[in-house]
Amino acid sequence: MNTIMEIQNISKQYRGKKILENATFSICANQIIALVGKNGSGKSTLLKIIEELADADSGSIVKHRQSLKIGYVPEVTPSHILFTPEEYLYHMGSIRGMNKNQLQQRINDLLELFHLQEARNIRIVNFSKGMKQKVMIMQAMLEDTDLLILDEPLSGLDPKAQSDLEETLSVLKNKGLSIVLTCHETKLLQHLVDTVLVIENNKVIQADSFHKNEIQRNKLTFEISSQKLLDNLSLSIDIQQQCILNNGYYEFMTVINAEDTDRILVELLHNNASIKQLTPINHKEEQFYTHF
Repeated sequence: MNTIMEIQNISKQYRGKKILENATFSICANQIIALVGKNGSGKSTLLKIIEELADADSGSIVKHRQSLKIGYVPEVTPSHILFTPEEYLYHMGSIRGMNKNQLQQRINDLLELFHLQEARNIRIVNFSKGMKQKVMIMQAMLEDTDLLILDEPLSGLDPKAQSDLEETLSVLKNKGLSIVLTCHETKLLQHLVDTVLVIENNKVIQADSFHKNEIQRNKLTFEISSQKLLDNLSLSIDIQQQCILNNGYYEFMTVINAEDTDRILVELLHNNASIKQLTPINHKEEQFYTHF
């Protein structure tokens, strides 16, 4: 495969705590890499080092193309932008010193690629989270981009918005982009991502090298009406992903050990939660979930 970048022995400490140790992997053209790991494992830090927004304590980033262009979208993005998408993209392009005529053509192309032509004159503050996420990715691609870095791009999106964005990422890959992202979505890992890298104990390990975990796990989806009740539940249930706020109910998904299932179901029911789905995880899914 055509390697465009090598991450070589990257190590990082923060306030005396080791975050990354000798992280090493390659990024190839037309490849989507997912970084997974527990909260605080160093995923976002590694993305920032690749984008040169943070410095590594040791190691190096080797670019195989002299003019390699990188676009970056952080996990937390502005939520109250008063511009329309066209105004916002034009403003961001002007800051970067882009030629006005080329910038306008690029904006038109991106609006078409992301299916936002009809929303070009609607203020971003009125967009859904999925549409806002698209605009953030568009601004990262204003210049011809070779590598797109996305920190939790599907976080907080409802299933339809997730599916829509997954389709867009697939189109971008087919157009020649490489993508490195962090995520928790098993569907994405199975159907879109080429390589899964797990950060565990400060090291980056390719998921294919893991042995299958024999502990049986179940995927549980439930609804609950009160955020206060949810806070009580979070003391004993590790919620992986918020899915939807639908008709006043919060819908959540979590992965639980089979031996804990009865206890957790009883706790949910006692707190007036509604169980929507309980399904066993196959070995491939289980392998990924084990390291989140």
